[in-house]
Amino acid sequence: MKNGYNIYTETLLTLPLFSELTPHQSKQIISLCKIRNYKKNEILFFEGDNYMGFYILLEGSVKIYKISFEGKESILHLIKQYESFGDVPLFDGGKYPVNAQVIADSVLAFVPHQEFVELIKNNSTICFNILVGFAKKMRRLTQKIEEFSTKEITSRFARYLLEEIKKSGTANLPEPFVKITISKKNLASYLGTITDTLSRLLKRLQNEKIIRVDGKSIFILDINKLKALAR
Repeated sequence: MKNGYNIYTETLLTLPLFSELTPHQSKQIISLCKIRNYKKNEILFFEGDNYMGFYILLEGSVKIYKISFEGKESILHLIKQYESFGDVPLFDGGKYPVNAQVIADSVLAFVPHQEFVELIKNNSTICFNILVGFAKKMRRLTQKIEEFSTKEITSRFARYLLEEIKKSGTANLPEPFVKITISKKNLASYLGTITDTLSRLLKRLQNEKIIRVDGKSIFILDINKLKALAR
């Protein structure tokens, strides 16, 4: 890692990707990383692009999305800090199956494909750990597909808020809250709906005294009702 090594090395060593590896093995992978800075709205790769390697989000925000034949964008995943992505074609050498775009100024660690494959060819421990990571991702993806097919938008949004409250550490406050760091359009797409529908939902939940919206922050006025909606 040429730039930012001292800043991010300790963080990278704690990632699930390296959880089963020895410190030496982890540092071998980390030595391949290239730290790169990206500005908001920069494209990382398009669906169908030749595979170059995978990424780890260190700071900022990234969306993974598809574009339908009609030109409609569907967000499949919002990448969280320290999460890896772009690793699906890692072993089969295929092309990127989705699009990835930076949606806030971000810092990413890029792991080149060819160099990574050369490193793990004779290291079964690293290979096994990568497979474990794939299995966890597939489980999350399966859960999301199930939610999209069986849950109404109100339930999906309520569950989203509860998950974000837990991550933000505000769950025990009198009014738990989350700060929305992405645009309403991106949030709507992530929830599987459109902006107008999300706006109406926000207004309804405010009228029912379940939430209170203040700028980009959403405060929870009735956590029990929100939990009921999430079921």
